[in-house]
Amino acid sequence: MSNACLNETVCSASHFDALARRLRQPLMTFFLRRAASPADAEEMVQEVFVRLLRRDNLFALQNLDGYVFETAANLMRDKVRRDTARASDRHDDVSVLDIATEAPSAEDSVAARQRLDRLMAALDTLSPRAQAVVLLRRFEDMSYAQISQKLGISVSAVEKHMIRAMDALRLVD
Repeated sequence: MSNACLNETVCSASHFDALARRLRQPLMTFFLRRAASPADAEEMVQEVFVRLLRRDNLFALQNLDGYVFETAANLMRDKVRRDTARASDRHDDVSVLDIATEAPSAEDSVAARQRLDRLMAALDTLSPRAQAVVLLRRFEDMSYAQISQKLGISVSAVEKHMIRAMDALRLVD
């Protein structure tokens, strides 16, 4: 909480309202992609927010979005288990359910975005020359010889820049 917040309850409510506004639609999409009806999806979104309200120190979490979507995934698993237990005598073929999609899930998108942000931050720590070497090699698919010619440096210098860059970027994972 910021020092400007004198009433912790009001500040928490304000932060929670902003969180709910920001994540309501992504959560709806998350549940709808997993074969939930619109009514079930709405109910599960509400249940996620109820669970979040019960969580102490919610805004102290380092990866709040990840926690929210993990809560949503757990809720979805609970619903599938409940539905399976209730319908155990019907023996429906679950292979016809379109639960998995080829599109990345919301939590996968969040994780990928966070990884990209970490990679970009690590890339920013490199010298401009090392950044150029990495970009030319990885995104332009240029050979070390082509990079050395383009940048006017030796192949050995290209190799050294690449080794340092890969060491810095490897720490991101």
